Amino acid sequence: MKEQDFEEYENKCLEELMPLQDEFMKSYDIESYEDWFYDHGIGVFQFKSHRGENLYFKYIEVGSFSTNTNTWNWSWDNNSTPMRVRYGIEQIKEFGEANQFDKLTKGLFEGDEYTGWAMTAIANRLLGSIGSYRVPQDHLFIYFIFTKELNQGEYHTLKKNLILCDRHESGRIAFVCQHLIQNPRSGFHEAFESNPLFEPDDDYQAWCDECENIRMKEGEWNNASMAFANIKLVCNQCYFEIKARNQ
Repeated sequence: MKEQDFEEYENKCLEELMPLQDEFMKSYDIESYEDWFYDHGIGVFQFKSHRGENLYFKYIEVGSFSTNTNTWNWSWDNNSTPMRVRYGIEQIKEFGEANQFDKLTKGLFEGDEYTGWAMTAIANRLLGSIGSYRVPQDHLFIYFIFTKELNQGEYHTLKKNLILCDRHESGRIAFVCQHLIQNPRSGFHEAFESNPLFEPDDDYQAWCDECENIRMKEGEWNNASMAFANIKLVCNQCYFEIKARNQ
């Protein structure tokens, strides 16, 4: 019965996606753009034309379909997909668990050429999007949903906040005190409560127990407390690894 329920749900999602996708492709004239790029560091997909025109979209990577193995892999199950480009995707798994839909709870399962679009349609319904896109990469097709269009100024602001990382290639800039990098279990204080599944408005900022004691003693962040903290730059993925080690 659950399998039949899932097929009905899947078909409804596809019926919703098709007119949305048609409107997206037409309104943005997507087929007139010759090149595309996506940047996991800032989570932006770019369409570029030989006319010098560009489109920018914030995206969520839904997953990928392998033509070698005929399997679908949800992005929440793919360690090579950074957290910043799969914000919210866990909601699909949670929905699957609540409704006993196996294909939404298994990270990897067998499928066919239609599976990718079906899973993308479900992501569109649960997370919301303005359109979707599929790109080829070796033996894979990777599926994206677009959540927001960016203008050129917003795109360049995101690029400016990008930092190269030896461990994670690149990511959003974050700030931590020197002690959090050097010592595990140093305590963890941050400027605002952070969650890797949600995009913040401001940059991540964190410091250890010792820095917090100095800050409280000084009454603020000043020359003395900042000198003690000796703030370092890290990428957002390093930030959350440091947070996990020090809490």
